Amino acid sequence: METNTTSKSLILIKWAIIGGLISFIVSVITQYSGLAEDFSETLGWVSFLVTFLVNVSILFFALKEVRAQQAGFLTYGEGLGSSTLLGAIWGIVAGGFNYIYINFIDDAVIQKQMDLARQRLEDQGLTESQIQDAEKITNMMLGPGVQFITIVFFTVIFLFFLGLIVSGIMKREKPMFDE
Repeated sequence: METNTTSKSLILIKWAIIGGLISFIVSVITQYSGLAEDFSETLGWVSFLVTFLVNVSILFFALKEVRAQQAGFLTYGEGLGSSTLLGAIWGIVAGGFNYIYINFIDDAVIQKQMDLARQRLEDQGLTESQIQDAEKITNMMLGPGVQFITIVFFTVIFLFFLGLIVSGIMKREKPMFDE
């Protein structure tokens, strides 16, 4: 029984690293392609759809591999638990890459985000004091530590909710009278 737990964990770690890397790469592409500055509602939906498809695909393949490792059986609870664990590891990987990127590779990315936010606030016609108050909050929220925690939290929540659906699709329970 211990072998199954270890194997399942290794499978989830593998898929979480793949998911975390893909999430980080998509984030970097968004930053360097200028899509973050030219954000529109249409682009937001396209970005969400791509992210959603990547997440569902990785979750599907991870649960498929876990099910195959367990002789073709996966209960709904095992699928949901695996989805949540996958989300936690994935969030740590993606958040870790983001933290390293912001602190050691491109520390100007936060300033670029702050400048973009300031421009949008000025375009809305806010006063200088309102902009300064908003910048204080934004600066705190854009810190690498807060971003790490936020990435982990929302990745766990998102994959939990996806796991509710994908686990229902992937479940295959052992027959009750099968030995």
